[in-house]
Amino acid sequence: MGRGAHVARTPLHARISEDLRGRIHDRELSPGDLLPSESALQEQFSVSRSVVRQALATLEAEGLVRRAKGRGTVVAPRGELHRNVALSSGLMAQLQQRGARTTTEVLRLEQTEPPQHVTSLGERVTVLERLRRVDGEPAAFIRTYLPVAIGSALDRAALTDTSLHQLVGEVTGRRVADGRRTILAVAAAPPLHAVLGVAAGAPLLLLEGTSVDQDGRPVEEFSTWHRSDRIAFDLTLRPGAPRGVPVEAVGGADSPASSRGPAGDAAPGDPDERLDRAIALAEETLAELRALRRPR
Repeated sequence: MGRGAHVARTPLHARISEDLRGRIHDRELSPGDLLPSESALQEQFSVSRSVVRQALATLEAEGLVRRAKGRGTVVAPRGELHRNVALSSGLMAQLQQRGARTTTEVLRLEQTEPPQHVTSLGERVTVLERLRRVDGEPAAFIRTYLPVAIGSALDRAALTDTSLHQLVGEVTGRRVADGRRTILAVAAAPPLHAVLGVAAGAPLLLLEGTSVDQDGRPVEEFSTWHRSDRIAFDLTLRPGAPRGVPVEAVGGADSPASSRGPAGDAAPGDPDERLDRAIALAEETLAELRALRRPR
C-alpha cells in the first residue's frame, strides 16, 4: 500500500504532530525554538484550532514541547543522555557520573556454541545478555560473548548493577586494554523492540566490537542496541588516522577505544581530514535514522 493511503487514513492531528516531531528530531527545530503559532498551523494544514491543539498536546505529553507563558509553544530540552564512545569508561560509569540512576538486569548467562560471526573466543563461549535501565526506563540491551574461562568465573548476582569490565578485572585479573568498535543505525525488530520498550521498526544505535586484555588475548565480542531517543553518541576526535582508512566509531560496551596502531603509536594524519571523515560518518548515521523513521 502506498504512502498516499497511509496519509489518507492518518488522523489530521496525528499528521500535524508527525510533521513537527520529524522537524524536532531532524534538528530543524532545536531546544528553545518557538513552534509555528496555532493560527499558522491551522493555515498550513487547513484544519481547525482544536485539531492543532490536540496535536500540540500529543507532543507535550511526549516531552518534546512545552508551553512557555507569554511566548507560545517551544521545543523542550532534549532528554537524551550522552555517551562518549572513545572514553575507557562505559555507558554505566559515564551516566552515573552525570547523576543518572543506572541499573543492569541480567537476562541470560549460559555456555553455548558461538554463532558464526563470533570467531575469536573458542569452540564454546559464555553468552551474557543484559538490559540496562536509566532512571527506571530501558536504555540499552547488551549481548556479550566471553571465553568460557572468563564466563565461568562470573555469576548473575555479581553481574547485576555492575560494570562487566570492572568485574572481569577484579575476578580474573584480565583488564580490557584495547578494542575495535563500529556504530550502525538499525531498526528495532521483534522481540528486541519489546525488551527496549519501543515500537517495532523504531531507530536504534547499534554498537558492535571486540576487546582484548593487556596481553592481547580476546576478552569479548559484543553488540549493544541503544534507544536513539535516550542515548546519543559523542566522538572525541584525535589526529592520526592514516590516509585512506575508513573512519569507524570507536568505544565499547564498558571499554576503551583505540585509535593507535599495532605498536601503540598514534598514526600520522591530517586533523582536518579526520574531522571531515567524522562529519561524514555523523551525517550518514543521521540519514539512516531518518530513513528508518519514514512511514513504509
